Amino acid sequence: MKKALAFILTAVILSGLLVACGNTEGDEKTAGKNTDEKTEYVDVSAITQEEAAKLAAEIEYPANATVVRFGNAGALGELGPTTCQYYCDLANIAFHGKYRFEFYPSEQLGNEQTMLENMQMGLQEVMMTTLSTMATYSPDLNILDQAFCFTSSDQAQYYISKNEQIWKDLDDAGYVFVAYDLERNPRMLFCTWPLTTVDDMKGMKYRIPNLPIFEANARAMGATPVVTAYSEYSFALMQGTVDGGDAAKDAYYSAGFYESAPYASEVDFAYPFESIFFAKSFWNRLPSEDQDIFKAIGVQVEAYYNAGVKEKWNEMKEELISKGVTFVNCDRQSFIDATSQLGYELQDSGLYKTDKLYEKVLVWN
Repeated sequence: MKKALAFILTAVILSGLLVACGNTEGDEKTAGKNTDEKTEYVDVSAITQEEAAKLAAEIEYPANATVVRFGNAGALGELGPTTCQYYCDLANIAFHGKYRFEFYPSEQLGNEQTMLENMQMGLQEVMMTTLSTMATYSPDLNILDQAFCFTSSDQAQYYISKNEQIWKDLDDAGYVFVAYDLERNPRMLFCTWPLTTVDDMKGMKYRIPNLPIFEANARAMGATPVVTAYSEYSFALMQGTVDGGDAAKDAYYSAGFYESAPYASEVDFAYPFESIFFAKSFWNRLPSEDQDIFKAIGVQVEAYYNAGVKEKWNEMKEELISKGVTFVNCDRQSFIDATSQLGYELQDSGLYKTDKLYEKVLVWN
């Protein structure tokens, strides 16, 4: 209901803007033409991803079009990059080519940290990344990766909306979000042997990024954490440097982790989100009407992503089984029990910015 209301409200805002700007039926045929007095907007709210790709390809951009660079680390063909391209296409269509959104997937603008720095230095305007990646700037986001802190995406999203400290920190860091509820599949465990209960993780060389929250998760479940860059994850599995680790379910497939670690345990211990955001320095120079359009497009692509992510996983899972992957019938409760005190330990360690954050999350949950 919350998401439906948000979409309706955004559509109403967008419709009002269209009426005020005198939108006509033929607007889509005049993409690339700007007026000196005011911008004419195209209503893109009913344009599908396939239609947007075709219409955007026909735009003739004026010489004075504002170039907007949109970066993402994902590879073409994955749902995340497809959603990014959809956002770019809709934005280009909506403004008749006033803005020229250019999408750069597969770390073409650098890795995620480099892209974040690019945005702060004015070298890049837009980005999509997992929201918890922004914990560098807002420590309270770390809790999204804490094992079994939340029991559903809805709970995690409610926490995000309630914690005002998160949005203050991100604003101070120079980022403005237009979408942050793109629900990825939950994080699962995988290994070179079956993880039926948490006891099976004893002695497991568990790949983690160089982040304390992941180290705490691994140790709480009895594994030995091994810091490994994401770009080296697959190679580390092949070489036996690590025995397994965790990832969002779709990443287990798309990154090819299953080739070396064919035992998957769907313990669903965390609920990650993708997010789309602008550099504040760029955003603040935009007319408020344009900002409203960009926000509305954010809601639109969010709905597109969320409608496709679970369907995509079902297809991936069938293919994984056909490739020899075993989905372990695991005792999820044993993993939950092993991490039952983790939240209290982490909130006392100073990892989070808000005092007694875990206890507050329990109340919100």
